[in-house]
Amino acid sequence: MNFKYKDKLGFQILMIGKQAVKKAQKESLEKGVPNVYCTKDGVLYFQLPDGTITTEIPEIYKKMEESQYVEFFEEINNVPEIEGFKLIEPPDGVEADISLKIKLKPDVNRWKAQEKIQNIRWKYSKLDNPLTLYIEFEQ
Repeated sequence: MNFKYKDKLGFQILMIGKQAVKKAQKESLEKGVPNVYCTKDGVLYFQLPDGTITTEIPEIYKKMEESQYVEFFEEINNVPEIEGFKLIEPPDGVEADISLKIKLKPDVNRWKAQEKIQNIRWKYSKLDNPLTLYIEFEQ
């Protein structure tokens, strides 16, 4: 095949991206989180950690509906003590549904902010399956 320089660069970038995706998929399965694939027709397939492929939504994904995540994050963003937050990967060995790094506004009570965050978490938890949250506070 005859490649131009920009084609080679594009191919290299594509291969690096492909390797990163495969690594992330492997790590997800190792952590017990199913991989999700979507067909062009919008059908979702889930690859479970044991290798099974299914269209049935796994329990881990049933904890909250997509719109509830948006509402959850909006409520977190509206806590007066919070300047901003971002989604992060939890540390190795920590299992959490949502992991956040939160930047508080200057001179606020961290414990008061954390109490408000926990109240929001409980609001979006199901009685038999509470939402788990890992929080880091930015210095």
